[in-house]
Amino acid sequence: MPLQEKSVTLPRIIPIRMKKTHILLLAALICGTAKADDNNTFYFTDAIIMPGETASIELCMRNTATDLTCLEAEIQLPEGLTIVCNEKGEPSATLYRNRTASHEFLSNVLDNGNLKLLVSSINGNLVSGKEGPLLNFHVQASETAPIGECSIETVGESLLVNSKAAAYYSVGVKGKVLITDDPTNIEHLPLTIDHSEPIYNLAGQRVSKAKNGIFIRGGKKELHK
Repeated sequence: MPLQEKSVTLPRIIPIRMKKTHILLLAALICGTAKADDNNTFYFTDAIIMPGETASIELCMRNTATDLTCLEAEIQLPEGLTIVCNEKGEPSATLYRNRTASHEFLSNVLDNGNLKLLVSSINGNLVSGKEGPLLNFHVQASETAPIGECSIETVGESLLVNSKAAAYYSVGVKGKVLITDDPTNIEHLPLTIDHSEPIYNLAGQRVSKAKNGIFIRGGKKELHK
């Protein structure tokens, strides 16, 4: 889904502990406006989970038009799924350093259960690669989670900032989660191949041919054996 150009307003308050550098960074966003069409998009990898179990979900980004440095997003989970946290109450979320080697990462679970994420670079370092996962987070299905397919999605407008401090807003995107009581469903990843789409490894690098392993094509994760 393409990004929509929009006048920049003051960013929403993010209820997470922030360093002074992050506050200065967000305050500076009011200085830039998007001028060109953009086709950067977020997407989620599909996940399969059983009631009472946990699963990892990846937030990915395809950025083929703009040199992006920072991003902010809020993720909403469906009924029966919650964010997994550690003993300190912090979300179990990890930034992939192959795309964000020198970025800082903040995350928090809001009062409404949504996951808030902020990836920033006060020095203006770019997000590497053209496609692939940026980070992952873990969710848990309750014992009474409804069986069937549901969606996780970004809430409202996700903020993306390029190296010139121009801000873009991406409307909500959804990812599929299958909650199942059939153990055989979690033994493999869905394989969907469209050979017209370019294929990337998990480092966001385009490859000419997929060998053994997991690859990204058309916003979907593929398992090749």
